[in-house]
Amino acid sequence: MICLLWPLILGGFALGLDAYVLAGLLPGMARDLQTTQAMVGLGVAVFTVAYAVSAPALASASTHYSTRTALLAGIGLFTVGNLATAIAPSLNILLISRVIAGIGAGLYSPLATASAAAMVKASQRGRALSLILAGLSVGTALGVPFGLLLEAHFGWRWTIGLIVLLGILAASGVGRASSFPAPTPLRWKERLSVLTEPFILSTLTVTLCTGIASLGLYTYMAEILSSRDMSSFTGIFIWLWGLGGMAGALFIGRAIDQHLTSARATLILLLLLGMGFALMGYAPALLAGIGCFIWGMCGWASMAPQQHVLVTYAPKQATASVAWNSSANYLGSGIGATLGSAALNSDIAASWLPAGSLMVVLLALTLHSIKLRHLR
Repeated sequence: MICLLWPLILGGFALGLDAYVLAGLLPGMARDLQTTQAMVGLGVAVFTVAYAVSAPALASASTHYSTRTALLAGIGLFTVGNLATAIAPSLNILLISRVIAGIGAGLYSPLATASAAAMVKASQRGRALSLILAGLSVGTALGVPFGLLLEAHFGWRWTIGLIVLLGILAASGVGRASSFPAPTPLRWKERLSVLTEPFILSTLTVTLCTGIASLGLYTYMAEILSSRDMSSFTGIFIWLWGLGGMAGALFIGRAIDQHLTSARATLILLLLLGMGFALMGYAPALLAGIGCFIWGMCGWASMAPQQHVLVTYAPKQATASVAWNSSANYLGSGIGATLGSAALNSDIAASWLPAGSLMVVLLALTLHSIKLRHLR
């Protein structure tokens, strides 16, 4: 399966590295661009908001072209945006470049996910989805520490340059791949009609809340650890978060294919995610590290059961619903990053951010429980 999906997985690796290495690059970027970390953190927010807006919109436009062409356009825009990031001389140029990269990611990621699900048997769908997510999480677990090491010796621009190289390699693999499923034409009105389905809308809302809680908080991990006098552990904790994400993404697919329903998997993951926030934010260093691992594992694993249940519920609308789900996830990340930036700029202590994320994940649990009760 990996031999079949490797170009899509490599593209996911590049997206994962791009989205999450910035948390460790914020101090160096802020110094270089002569601004604050909170303002540079907005680069994460605009990337994710651009992704969230473009994912469903461009998914509709992409059906007019072959899947290969649409994938190449997405990874191409993503790579050009990162090239502009690498040479950005000011904060404004940086923010514009992050918008371009986010638009490319918004076109590429949901189409890659839907394509992976369509390229394998139904019994292997969970594992195919988890492999695409694994590419994203491996980009965090292995790529982020390497990116931070590269930044320590050569500067943050070299780390972004690595992402550009990965984007070029992924585009090369997509261009040479044997075949991709033909896109299912859907008018924009039909894509919007997906949101009138109570089941789909409630699923997307849970994804949105999970993104706000998990990905939004990750942006400010360095500030949170600094407020706890644990700044020396930042690199280790980011690595643990990424390792947890890699483990969660790799094993959740088999779990939902063979052992757990998607709904039950989401319930368990949300409960554990809240535990991870509490440990990372308020427990001693050893338990905080364990909390980061749990947080990464459950945050990354949470997307696969949500995507799986949407694809299973309405296969003909899979591309649209997966695009909306990816959009909800990244919109949540953008909202979380923006709220975190606003909180820090308002002199709210960083130590309060994990508590805020814990409240949001409790809201997600409540909404998911209501959906399950209604379905019964």
